[in-house]
Amino acid sequence: MHLRRLELQGFKTFAQKTVLEFVPMTAQRRGMTGIVGPNGSGKSNVADAIRWVMGEQSLKLLRSKKSEDVIFSGTEKRSRSGFAEVTMTLVNDDETSELDLQEVVITRRLYRDGQSEYEVNKKASRLTDVALLLAQCGIGQRTYSVIGQGMVDAVLSASPSERKEFFDEAAGLRVFQLKRTQAINKLDATHENVKQADVLLREIEPRLVSLERQVKRLREREGIEEELRRVERLYFGRVWSDLKQRLEVAMGQHASAEAIFAQKNQEALELERELAGMEQAKPVSSDVNDIRAVLDVLREERVSLREQQIRLDARKQVAAVRAEKPWSPLPLSKIIEEIDAMGKAHDELMTLLDAEKLDVEQIRSVAKRLVGKNADLLGRLQRPAPEPEAPKSATDPAVDAEVQKLSDAMDAIAEKIRTTESRLQELNRKEESSRSHLFETQRRLTSLRHDAQSAERRLSETSVEVARIETRRESFYADLRNQAPALETELDVIVVEALKDSSGDPIEKVQGRMQRLRSQLEWIGGIDPATVKEYEETHERFTKLSTQVTDLRQAIGSLETVIAELDQTIKERGDIAFKKLNEAFGFYFKKLFGGGEARLIQLEAEPVLDEEGNVLEEVDENAGPAGIEMQATPPGKRLKSIALLSGGERALTSIALIGAIMATNPSPFVVLDEVDAALDESNSKKFADILDSLAEKTQFVVITHNRATMGTAHVLYGVTMAEDGSSQILSVKLDA
Repeated sequence: MHLRRLELQGFKTFAQKTVLEFVPMTAQRRGMTGIVGPNGSGKSNVADAIRWVMGEQSLKLLRSKKSEDVIFSGTEKRSRSGFAEVTMTLVNDDETSELDLQEVVITRRLYRDGQSEYEVNKKASRLTDVALLLAQCGIGQRTYSVIGQGMVDAVLSASPSERKEFFDEAAGLRVFQLKRTQAINKLDATHENVKQADVLLREIEPRLVSLERQVKRLREREGIEEELRRVERLYFGRVWSDLKQRLEVAMGQHASAEAIFAQKNQEALELERELAGMEQAKPVSSDVNDIRAVLDVLREERVSLREQQIRLDARKQVAAVRAEKPWSPLPLSKIIEEIDAMGKAHDELMTLLDAEKLDVEQIRSVAKRLVGKNADLLGRLQRPAPEPEAPKSATDPAVDAEVQKLSDAMDAIAEKIRTTESRLQELNRKEESSRSHLFETQRRLTSLRHDAQSAERRLSETSVEVARIETRRESFYADLRNQAPALETELDVIVVEALKDSSGDPIEKVQGRMQRLRSQLEWIGGIDPATVKEYEETHERFTKLSTQVTDLRQAIGSLETVIAELDQTIKERGDIAFKKLNEAFGFYFKKLFGGGEARLIQLEAEPVLDEEGNVLEEVDENAGPAGIEMQATPPGKRLKSIALLSGGERALTSIALIGAIMATNPSPFVVLDEVDAALDESNSKKFADILDSLAEKTQFVVITHNRATMGTAHVLYGVTMAEDGSSQILSVKLDA
């Protein structure tokens, strides 16, 4: 690894873009580049630029008071810059390097508004990334990679702990210490994360337990709901199947009753129309009444003729009796009584003849009784013993003629009466037939009306049954829509499923099972979907936190292992590097002083005590030594503290220490900013010889005024101040 190029723009006195090329002499010898120039030309700004691009944050080391002081502030002849930018290019030519980059380009940029940027190979990066990358490259950020004016003596006057930091970086332990620091920071952050996660877990766990109980009830509810859906499908399927069958039967019965009622009603209407026609026709009874009136007249005439005949017969008999001998007639009162009885019989006969329905046998019986009374009366009016027929000469011819006339009239009347009675009997028979047909029609109509009423009652009953089943159907729909609305569109399907059910349980048992399941659901109660979502989110969060805690605890274990391994590596390498550094320090001290003795001493850490001597902080066994003390004794002196050294001796001791560091742990490049300013010509030659010997492994960039040092360099850059107040570069390549 070596420094290839340095580009400056707007940095301090380098207003315009300036490029410095640092090319090694050969692949085996890094060589040395010298930067020379008069005081105030800005040559030390090159060292500041390298230190700044490597991430230096100390304004004191950058010889500034505020961050924007590194930006070219302008002169009377040149305006100020808006930003400062430095780009350092490193080339990885070490085949054994773990870094897989062939070239590393680090850029740092600062604007006047305070915005700062870092880039590694033109990609935005962080300061920590830059520091770790430089540590992996073996380049110290704040120690001996860039050694400025006064820093050499600062190493000697530094405290043991500060000196230890310098030596650790010089020993190449910086990369491990950075990793250890990062691991410790990660470990602390991980412990904090575990603590926070544990707090969250303790807060979440009670809520999760409560939600888990509710979700467990929900799972039970889901099982019950699934069973309820199955039972509901069976119950509603069987009920709907039964309702459909009942409704079909009721509708069939209703249609049949309606047809029968319509038929009976139609037949009754036809009979009513027929009966109405019969009622509108001329009744037979009017002809019967007419004939009866004629018969009554004839009978009256016959009675009148009969009375005349009786009187004539009486006169004739009286005349005959008188003609023969005298006789004693019946008493008048007896005759009147008999005639009165005959009149009553005659009235009875007339009553029978005037009746609406004639009883011929009764009329005949009354007529015979009337004739018998008449004959009996005649016999009693005669003499007790029969008398010989009187001679015709004894009768009156006029009477006989009248009798004959009456007899003929009686015969005529009798004939008319017989004819009239015959007509009357015919009409009676006809009326009787008509009445029988009327009565039969009325009977049939009554029967039909009874049948129609029965059919109507049956129709009403079937209508009520249909309405009752339809009401049950509506109630079924209402119950279905209330309890299982999703099944309304699957009625035909669940009917088929219900018919295939092999359990054989009665519908009452299925209904009871359904009610019990619903009661269980009511007892369990409803679960808010938000609660389920909250449980899922809480459970997921708890699981993630638990997993994270597990991962964090594993990470803690891994980090502790890494830290322990880093501590072990730092200790082992530190011990080896310290031993080599101590030997090299003594070697270069003797070489520079021509004798004497110098050595490094590790100081062990001590526990922190309070005023009373109590231990406040134990010693970290893995922290290593607390600091490094230096002892340097020039030849012929017995000094135990380097504070007693003279200025020249201190400068030589510092150079001996730098030489030892570079010899034991060579850095890819080292920038020396006038570290030889305090040396005399003889010691400057020794210093130049040391740099020349170390140039085989380390690339040097030396800012110097010393001729001996200039003579060792293979490339010289001259820095001069232009008229506009900016620094400019001139380069000279010297032959090796």
